[in-house]
Amino acid sequence: MYTTRFAPTPSGPLHFGSLVTLLGAWLRARSQGGRILLRIEDLDTPRCPPGMTKRVLSDLKTLAFDFDGPTLFQSARIEFYESEIQRLIKTGFAFACTCTRESLKHTPCRCFERHKAPADGSVFSIRFKAKDPISGIFDDGLLGPVNTLDRYDFITLKRSDGIISYNLACVADDLETGVTEVVRGQDLINVTPRQIALSRALGSGGFSYLHLPLAMRDRDLKLSKQNHARAITGIMAPGTALALALSFLGQECSWITSGMTCQEILSRSIDVFDLSRVPKNSAPAPAGTF
Repeated sequence: MYTTRFAPTPSGPLHFGSLVTLLGAWLRARSQGGRILLRIEDLDTPRCPPGMTKRVLSDLKTLAFDFDGPTLFQSARIEFYESEIQRLIKTGFAFACTCTRESLKHTPCRCFERHKAPADGSVFSIRFKAKDPISGIFDDGLLGPVNTLDRYDFITLKRSDGIISYNLACVADDLETGVTEVVRGQDLINVTPRQIALSRALGSGGFSYLHLPLAMRDRDLKLSKQNHARAITGIMAPGTALALALSFLGQECSWITSGMTCQEILSRSIDVFDLSRVPKNSAPAPAGTF
């Protein structure tokens, strides 16, 4: 069965850019009679303010989105990620790295040639090394053939401060929960080749990817929590936000009336969703959404 997911990081509230990604993933799944899962990517605890997860979940409820199965919280799955890292170490895909960012500016990492663990007390990260060069080319469900020109053969799996990396947790969760297509924003295109390599190292043939256009704050900046995008439910009515997100995704919206509830808008949207109408290029966010 077709399965995708929405996986917000609770470092800030749900903004218009997040809503576009959510709506695109939700409609992609529902229009095919498939599943969409909800995953909270809260591993990087210094970036996730207390109470923000609860706020994001509340916004999703206000907007009337429904999901399949229980919500997955990455912060409760550390043991699983550690076991996946150990599996990669045993199969020769991962190694302990004592390099620092400063040292890597001057000397390439050769830690993967080490045949024993770092000395006691050493600070180290765990990194992935592909056994073959990572190709930057992949097929995207919206964009077609993509060449990111990203040739990183080393990928951090666990940071030196002990935090599990986004790439490892993302791929491990997608594999375990049966995701068949990853639907997300185009800002993550460059990490896709690395995640494909990771998924193959973990024993999977991989899954497909579909990268949606970004809502831009200006020519160079996307709407994001780092750029102080405001909570979409705090600046406009939920139904209005859904209508604007549908329009941004190129969908026909003339049927939406002012009296429709969010649930009614979402239900009707499933029937009219047309992937071929979704723009391939990012565009300015509508006025008033940030």
